[in-house]
This record gives sequence, C-alpha cells and structure tokens, in this order.
Amino acid sequence: MLRAACAFMEGDECLRAHALSAEAYHVTASILLKQEDKGLAWLAADRSVQAAHASQSPLMIGSSSRIITHALMDGGHHYAATGAARSAAERMAADLTEPTPDDLLDLRISAALGAIAAADTGSRHSTAELLDEAAEAGRRLGQDANHMWTAFGPNNVLCHRVNVALRFGDAGTAIDYARQVDLEQLPINERKATLLLDTSRAFLMWNRHDKALHVLRAAGEIAPEEIAGRPAALRLVRDILATAPISVRREARDYAATLGVIA
Repeated sequence: MLRAACAFMEGDECLRAHALSAEAYHVTASILLKQEDKGLAWLAADRSVQAAHASQSPLMIGSSSRIITHALMDGGHHYAATGAARSAAERMAADLTEPTPDDLLDLRISAALGAIAAADTGSRHSTAELLDEAAEAGRRLGQDANHMWTAFGPNNVLCHRVNVALRFGDAGTAIDYARQVDLEQLPINERKATLLLDTSRAFLMWNRHDKALHVLRAAGEIAPEEIAGRPAALRLVRDILATAPISVRREARDYAATLGVIA
C-alpha cells in the first residue's frame, strides 16, 4: 500500500511515504530473519534499501544498510557483510555535513554490526577495531536510548561484545562482559532477552547447564515471545535438554515441555 501511495504523491509527501516504506520493510526483514526465512528476509531488506534511497534521507539509507548487513550475516556472507557495514559508515560520514545524534548512531551501529560480521570471518583485529568505534559512540551518548529503534548505548555495546566473544568460542569472556551489563538500562525487552540467550549459550559452552537453564528461563520471563517463537531459542532449549546432567535434566525437561519441545 505504501509503495502504491508513493506513485500518487509528490514532493515532501512522496519522500515521507518512501521513508515509511523503508521502515516497514526493515521491520518485516527483521521479523523474517528471526524466523530464519532468509529468502524473504533478503527480499524485504533489499526493498528497504530501495525505498530508503528513494526517500533521499541519509538517515533512512543508513538505517536500511543495517538490515542488509544483518541479511548478509544470516546468509553466511560474512566478508560481504563486513564490507557492507564499513561502506555504509564511510558513505554516511562523507554525506553528512551536520550529523544529528540519530545519524551518528547509524554510523556507530554499522561499526558494531561490522564487528560481528568480522568475527565470523575470524578477523580479531577488525572486530576489535570496529567494536572500539562503537564503544566510543556509546561513551559519548552516556546512556542507552532507543533512537531509531536501535537500543544503542554503552550497555548495548557490551551486548555486542558478548555476542562477538561467543562467535570466537570464548565463553568465559562472553560471561565476563554479560556480568558488566546493567540489564535495567537496556530500553527494550527484545534486547534484554537476546543478551540473556547469548549468556545462556555461553554457560552451556562452559557445561554449566544449571546456569544456562536459569538464564534462559529469565529471558522467557522478560520476553516470552522471543523464546517460544524464535527457532534459535528453541534449538538452545533442545541443546540444554540433550546434554543436561541428571541433576538438571528433570527441570530442563519440564521447561522444554512448556514450550512444546520434546526430547
């Protein structure tokens, strides 16, 4: 409907309609990625980029570049994702003469996403460099805020560090970073649940099934839809259940049953 509206509008109204279309496709792609529908997610992400460019808004273009980076990462195209994140940040830096706080956030979030993609290529140097860029932006902000639905800030950067440590297989470092996060300062429950899922995975890598299950249940209490409706979360439940020692197995089985997961 938004695409059709764009065909009948002119001037600022048309640009605004394209911006709304970019946002709608961005949200759609995010949901599809969580559901692991990579094909449709890529299509939605691509349309978000097209609409963003049609809106002529550097902010929307930067925002849509994030979802393209996500789609590339989920598709296993890690080098391309790293390049896309870097290119988006460089393009925005060149285009913005008087950047707003939201513009700066897009720049730094691109750096954070690039760091995660770089971790999947095995490049520790690039990962550290990009995470430091994101951390500097977090320090400048001073607090976590949900500008452009990013939940970005100092604690969010720590969440990215947790995820990156996991990707390198370093469960101890992931848990250390997770313990530094002030969960109450994260502005959206989805972000809190994602951090707790990563922390649960780290404890499972450490063979601390009791803690992995405890943290997973905490995530479910904060954002139940992120556990019950997310394939990756249900796989984590199965992994805990499949490898749990006798002391934890009954509790794990009971919790899995509430989610419809059967051993």
